Amino acid sequence: TLALSRFGEIEVDARGATSVPGVFAAGDATATPYKQIIIAAGEGARAALSACDFLIRHSEREAAAERLAA
Repeated sequence: TLALSRFGEIEVDARGATSVPGVFAAGDATATPYKQIIIAAGEGARAALSACDFLIRHSEREAAAERLAA
């Protein structure tokens, strides 16, 4: 079984390795401090990158439509 904290969270080292060789854990299930902040920051970064990708693709379609109309 995995080593757990007194709160039932999975204990991991700096690399995310658990007490069982070959088993790794990450996120809210672990005893990593500030996990909520880090996960929120990661989700925010993903949303920002998705928005940027959307804007790039949307502007490319508009440019292509303008070229076709000309």
